[in-house]
Amino acid sequence: MKKPKQIFIVEDNEIYSTMLDYILSKDSIYHFVSFKSGEECLKNLYLNPDIIILDYGLPGMNGYTTLQEIKKYNSNIHVVILTSNQDMKVAVELLKAGADDYILKQGHGEAQIIEKVEAILSKDESERNKGMGMKKKLFYCILIITLIILGFIFYK
Repeated sequence: MKKPKQIFIVEDNEIYSTMLDYILSKDSIYHFVSFKSGEECLKNLYLNPDIIILDYGLPGMNGYTTLQEIKKYNSNIHVVILTSNQDMKVAVELLKAGADDYILKQGHGEAQIIEKVEAILSKDESERNKGMGMKKKLFYCILIITLIILGFIFYK
């Protein structure tokens, strides 16, 4: 059985965080850990999350600063920013800082989050499988070359 994907939800609004956890955890392939601040999230990065759903408007360390620290720790952690801020300059800055996406809470943000999480995870799985395919091809090439060399050695 596959290990569930670890997803952090960093959201100070407890009701919104609980709603996200409920909506996303219907599928047992995800394991969610919730934090109320960027500082809490950073202290727990050793748990190696696959994705972090990060609120931009956090108390204390905001989402932008938290994103920068996450990327310093491990640039391969995927981060999806949630915000009520519709300023495109903020969106551009977050994307430049390494966010995978920027989703507005208003409207159907929850549906977008699910789509984005699934897209990120399926892309990662596809890239992993592609990498395994290349390793297999390399292995078989080496094996064939070795057999050809051995054939020449033993046929002489």
